[in-house]
Amino acid sequence: MKFIRLATVAALSTTIFAGGVQAFAEEADQEKETQEVRKTTTDGQITFTPGNDDTVVDPGDEGPDVEIPPITGPDGENKGPLTIALVPTMNFGSQIISTTDEHYNMVAEMQQRTGTTGEENMVPYVSLAQVQDTRGTNEGWELSVSLTEFQAPTDTLNNVLKGAKITLFDPTLRYSIDDAAQSPSIHASGLELIPNNDAVPIMTAANHKGAGTSTAVWGDHDAIAKQVEDDRAVVENEAIQLFVPGTTAKDAVTYTSTLTWELGQTPDNEL
Repeated sequence: MKFIRLATVAALSTTIFAGGVQAFAEEADQEKETQEVRKTTTDGQITFTPGNDDTVVDPGDEGPDVEIPPITGPDGENKGPLTIALVPTMNFGSQIISTTDEHYNMVAEMQQRTGTTGEENMVPYVSLAQVQDTRGTNEGWELSVSLTEFQAPTDTLNNVLKGAKITLFDPTLRYSIDDAAQSPSIHASGLELIPNNDAVPIMTAANHKGAGTSTAVWGDHDAIAKQVEDDRAVVENEAIQLFVPGTTAKDAVTYTSTLTWELGQTPDNEL
Protein backbone atom coordinates (compact mmCIF):
# COMPACT_ATOMS: atom_id res chain seq x y z
CA MET A 1 0.00 0.00 0.00
CA LYS A 2 2.79 2.39 0.77
CA PHE A 3 4.27 1.70 -2.62
CA ILE A 4 1.04 2.51 -4.38
CA ARG A 5 0.57 5.60 -2.27
CA LEU A 6 4.00 6.83 -3.06
CA ALA A 7 3.41 6.11 -6.63
CA THR A 8 0.15 7.98 -6.48
CA VAL A 9 1.76 10.84 -4.69
CA ALA A 10 4.51 10.89 -7.25
CA ALA A 11 1.99 10.85 -10.06
CA LEU A 12 -0.01 13.60 -8.42
CA SER A 13 3.09 15.69 -7.92
CA THR A 14 3.94 15.29 -11.58
CA THR A 15 0.44 16.33 -12.60
CA ILE A 16 0.60 19.43 -10.45
CA PHE A 17 4.00 20.31 -11.94
CA ALA A 18 2.76 19.84 -15.46
CA GLY A 19 -0.26 21.98 -14.72
CA GLY A 20 2.02 24.70 -13.42
CA VAL A 21 4.07 24.65 -16.63
CA GLN A 22 0.92 24.83 -18.68
CA ALA A 23 -0.41 27.77 -16.65
CA PHE A 24 2.92 29.60 -16.97
CA ALA A 25 2.94 29.04 -20.73
CA GLU A 26 -0.59 30.41 -21.04
CA GLU A 27 0.35 33.49 -19.03
CA ALA A 28 3.42 34.00 -21.24
CA ASP A 29 1.28 33.74 -24.37
CA GLN A 30 -1.17 36.27 -22.99
CA GLU A 31 1.67 38.66 -22.11
CA LYS A 32 3.11 38.26 -25.61
CA GLU A 33 -0.25 39.00 -27.16
CA THR A 34 -0.56 42.08 -24.95
CA GLN A 35 2.90 43.28 -26.02
CA GLU A 36 2.06 42.77 -29.69
CA VAL A 37 -1.10 44.84 -29.29
CA ARG A 38 0.89 47.66 -27.65
CA LYS A 39 3.40 47.87 -30.51
CA THR A 40 2.15 49.20 -33.86
CA THR A 41 3.24 51.58 -36.63
CA THR A 42 1.89 54.69 -38.35
CA ASP A 43 3.17 56.79 -41.28
CA GLY A 44 4.75 60.26 -41.29
CA GLN A 45 4.57 62.26 -44.51
CA ILE A 46 5.78 65.50 -46.11
CA THR A 47 5.34 66.59 -49.71
CA PHE A 48 7.68 69.12 -51.34
CA THR A 49 6.63 71.36 -54.22
CA PRO A 50 8.85 73.53 -56.44
CA GLY A 51 10.10 76.72 -54.76
CA ASN A 52 9.34 80.30 -55.76
CA ASP A 53 11.85 82.46 -53.90
CA ASP A 54 14.11 85.27 -55.13
CA THR A 55 16.31 85.76 -52.06
CA VAL A 56 20.07 85.80 -52.63
CA VAL A 57 21.66 83.11 -50.44
CA ASP A 58 24.80 84.07 -48.51
CA PRO A 59 27.60 82.00 -50.14
CA GLY A 60 29.41 81.76 -46.81
CA ASP A 61 32.49 83.79 -47.72
CA GLU A 62 34.56 85.45 -45.00
CA GLY A 63 33.74 88.96 -46.12
CA PRO A 64 31.71 91.83 -44.70
CA ASP A 65 28.17 91.07 -43.53
CA VAL A 66 26.07 92.45 -46.37
CA GLU A 67 22.56 92.26 -47.80
CA ILE A 68 22.61 91.56 -51.54
CA PRO A 69 19.42 92.34 -53.47
CA PRO A 70 18.40 89.84 -56.17
CA ILE A 71 18.35 90.87 -59.81
CA THR A 72 15.01 91.39 -61.50
CA GLY A 73 13.76 90.43 -64.93
CA PRO A 74 12.19 92.73 -67.53
CA ASP A 75 8.83 92.46 -65.75
CA GLY A 76 10.36 93.34 -62.38
CA GLU A 77 10.14 89.75 -61.17
CA ASN A 78 12.74 87.02 -60.95
CA LYS A 79 11.11 84.16 -59.12
CA GLY A 80 10.71 80.51 -59.94
CA PRO A 81 11.99 77.04 -59.18
CA LEU A 82 14.93 77.48 -61.58
CA THR A 83 16.22 81.03 -61.60
CA ILE A 84 19.23 83.33 -61.80
CA ALA A 85 19.32 85.06 -58.42
CA LEU A 86 22.38 87.22 -59.08
CA VAL A 87 24.99 88.05 -61.73
CA PRO A 88 27.74 90.69 -61.73
CA THR A 89 27.65 94.12 -63.36
CA MET A 90 31.09 94.92 -64.74
CA ASN A 91 32.47 98.44 -64.58
CA PHE A 92 36.10 98.93 -65.58
CA GLY A 93 36.30 102.54 -64.48
CA SER A 94 37.77 105.62 -66.17
CA GLN A 95 41.10 105.03 -67.88
CA ILE A 96 43.69 107.16 -69.66
CA ILE A 97 43.90 106.46 -73.40
CA SER A 98 46.89 104.20 -74.03
CA THR A 99 48.74 103.05 -77.13
CA THR A 100 49.98 99.87 -75.45
CA ASP A 101 48.10 96.69 -74.57
CA GLU A 102 46.26 97.13 -71.29
CA HIS A 103 44.52 94.82 -68.80
CA TYR A 104 42.04 96.80 -66.69
CA ASN A 105 40.76 95.32 -63.43
CA MET A 106 37.06 95.59 -62.73
CA VAL A 107 35.96 98.14 -60.15
CA ALA A 108 34.76 96.10 -57.14
CA GLU A 109 30.99 95.98 -56.81
CA MET A 110 29.45 97.70 -53.80
CA GLN A 111 27.02 96.00 -51.39
CA GLN A 112 24.97 97.31 -48.48
CA ARG A 113 26.12 96.42 -44.98
CA THR A 114 23.46 94.40 -43.17
CA GLY A 115 21.02 96.55 -41.24
CA THR A 116 22.08 99.86 -42.83
CA THR A 117 20.94 102.25 -45.52
CA GLY A 118 22.68 104.88 -47.63
CA GLU A 119 25.68 104.79 -49.95
CA GLU A 120 28.00 105.72 -47.07
CA ASN A 121 27.34 102.26 -45.61
CA MET A 122 28.11 100.33 -48.78
CA VAL A 123 31.34 98.32 -48.99
CA PRO A 124 33.40 96.82 -51.83
CA TYR A 125 32.58 93.15 -52.32
CA VAL A 126 33.46 90.16 -54.48
CA SER A 127 31.36 89.45 -57.58
CA LEU A 128 28.82 86.62 -57.63
CA ALA A 129 26.69 84.65 -60.06
CA GLN A 130 24.06 82.57 -58.29
CA VAL A 131 21.63 79.93 -59.54
CA GLN A 132 18.79 78.52 -57.45
CA ASP A 133 17.23 75.19 -58.43
CA THR A 134 14.25 74.23 -56.29
CA ARG A 135 12.40 72.26 -58.99
CA GLY A 136 12.92 68.98 -57.18
CA THR A 137 13.40 67.12 -60.48
CA ASN A 138 17.23 66.82 -60.53
CA GLU A 139 17.31 67.47 -64.28
CA GLY A 140 20.47 69.57 -64.33
CA TRP A 141 21.05 73.05 -65.74
CA GLU A 142 23.66 75.33 -67.31
CA LEU A 143 24.42 79.02 -66.74
CA SER A 144 26.18 80.66 -69.67
CA VAL A 145 27.08 84.21 -70.72
CA SER A 146 27.76 86.04 -73.95
CA LEU A 147 29.14 89.51 -74.67
CA THR A 148 28.43 92.20 -77.27
CA GLU A 149 31.01 94.62 -78.66
CA PHE A 150 32.02 97.56 -76.47
CA GLN A 151 30.44 100.46 -78.32
CA ALA A 152 30.23 104.22 -78.02
CA PRO A 153 27.47 106.46 -79.37
CA THR A 154 27.05 106.10 -83.14
CA ASP A 155 28.28 109.65 -83.82
CA THR A 156 31.69 108.71 -82.35
CA LEU A 157 34.43 108.23 -84.95
CA ASN A 158 35.86 105.11 -83.30
CA ASN A 159 32.62 103.79 -81.85
CA VAL A 160 33.73 100.13 -81.49
CA LEU A 161 36.46 99.08 -79.06
CA LYS A 162 38.01 96.55 -81.41
CA GLY A 163 39.73 93.51 -79.92
CA ALA A 164 38.43 94.11 -76.39
CA LYS A 165 37.57 91.04 -74.32
CA ILE A 166 36.80 90.13 -70.71
CA THR A 167 38.65 87.40 -68.82
CA LEU A 168 37.43 85.66 -65.65
CA PHE A 169 40.12 84.34 -63.27
CA ASP A 170 40.19 81.96 -60.28
CA PRO A 171 36.48 81.27 -59.75
CA THR A 172 35.34 79.63 -56.52
CA LEU A 173 32.22 77.48 -56.27
CA ARG A 174 29.96 77.70 -53.20
CA TYR A 175 27.28 74.99 -52.98
CA SER A 176 24.45 74.91 -50.44
CA ILE A 177 23.86 71.14 -50.39
CA ASP A 178 25.95 68.99 -48.02
CA ASP A 179 26.87 66.50 -50.74
CA ALA A 180 29.86 67.31 -52.91
CA ALA A 181 28.87 64.60 -55.39
CA GLN A 182 25.84 66.70 -56.38
CA SER A 183 27.68 70.00 -56.88
CA PRO A 184 27.86 71.55 -60.35
CA SER A 185 31.11 72.26 -62.18
CA ILE A 186 32.52 75.75 -62.65
CA HIS A 187 34.56 77.26 -65.48
CA ALA A 188 38.36 77.06 -65.50
CA SER A 189 40.47 80.10 -64.65
CA GLY A 190 41.22 82.32 -67.65
CA LEU A 191 37.81 81.99 -69.31
CA GLU A 192 37.56 84.58 -72.10
CA LEU A 193 34.37 86.39 -73.05
CA ILE A 194 34.86 87.46 -76.66
CA PRO A 195 32.31 89.85 -78.17
CA ASN A 196 29.79 88.36 -80.58
CA ASN A 197 30.97 84.79 -79.93
CA ASP A 198 28.72 82.00 -78.70
CA ALA A 199 27.78 81.98 -75.03
CA VAL A 200 30.28 80.17 -72.78
CA PRO A 201 29.35 78.05 -69.73
CA ILE A 202 29.93 79.55 -66.28
CA MET A 203 28.44 76.75 -64.16
CA THR A 204 27.11 73.40 -65.38
CA ALA A 205 25.04 70.89 -63.41
CA ALA A 206 24.77 67.50 -65.07
CA ASN A 207 21.74 65.28 -64.58
CA HIS A 208 21.16 64.48 -60.86
CA LYS A 209 23.30 67.48 -59.85
CA GLY A 210 22.88 71.15 -58.99
CA ALA A 211 19.80 71.12 -56.74
CA GLY A 212 19.75 73.93 -54.19
CA THR A 213 21.86 77.09 -54.48
CA SER A 214 25.07 77.27 -56.53
CA THR A 215 27.26 80.37 -56.47
CA ALA A 216 30.26 81.33 -58.60
CA VAL A 217 32.53 83.76 -56.73
CA TRP A 218 35.16 85.97 -58.38
CA GLY A 219 37.55 87.93 -56.24
CA ASP A 220 39.33 87.76 -52.90
CA HIS A 221 37.88 89.41 -49.79
CA ASP A 222 41.30 89.85 -48.19
CA ALA A 223 42.75 91.58 -51.27
CA ILE A 224 39.73 93.88 -51.46
CA ALA A 225 39.90 94.64 -47.72
CA LYS A 226 43.61 95.49 -48.04
CA GLN A 227 42.81 98.09 -50.68
CA VAL A 228 40.18 99.61 -48.39
CA GLU A 229 42.71 99.76 -45.53
CA ASP A 230 45.21 101.44 -47.86
CA ASP A 231 42.52 104.02 -48.64
CA ARG A 232 42.63 103.32 -52.36
CA ALA A 233 40.56 105.80 -54.36
CA VAL A 234 39.22 102.95 -56.49
CA VAL A 235 38.98 99.42 -55.08
CA GLU A 236 39.47 96.79 -57.78
CA ASN A 237 38.55 93.15 -58.27
CA GLU A 238 41.52 91.55 -60.00
CA ALA A 239 39.59 88.36 -60.83
CA ILE A 240 37.71 90.09 -63.66
CA GLN A 241 39.74 91.96 -66.30
CA LEU A 242 39.12 93.80 -69.55
CA PHE A 243 41.82 93.56 -72.22
CA VAL A 244 42.12 96.38 -74.74
CA PRO A 245 44.78 96.24 -77.49
CA GLY A 246 47.13 99.18 -77.84
CA THR A 247 46.50 99.16 -81.58
CA THR A 248 42.79 99.89 -81.07
CA ALA A 249 41.73 103.49 -81.70
CA LYS A 250 39.91 104.98 -78.71
CA ASP A 251 37.91 108.16 -78.35
CA ALA A 252 37.40 110.05 -75.09
CA VAL A 253 33.91 108.61 -74.50
CA THR A 254 32.26 105.78 -72.58
CA TYR A 255 32.13 102.38 -74.29
CA THR A 256 29.47 99.94 -73.11
CA SER A 257 28.75 96.28 -73.71
CA THR A 258 25.88 93.97 -72.80
CA LEU A 259 26.43 90.65 -71.03
CA THR A 260 23.59 88.20 -71.59
CA TRP A 261 23.26 85.52 -68.92
CA GLU A 262 21.24 82.45 -69.88
CA LEU A 263 20.02 79.62 -67.66
CA GLY A 264 18.54 76.48 -69.12
CA GLN A 265 18.46 72.71 -68.85
CA THR A 266 21.81 71.02 -69.41
CA PRO A 267 22.32 70.32 -73.14
CA ASP A 268 21.95 66.66 -74.12
CA ASN A 269 20.92 65.77 -70.58
CA GLU A 270 20.31 62.04 -70.39
CA LEU A 271 19.19 59.79 -67.60
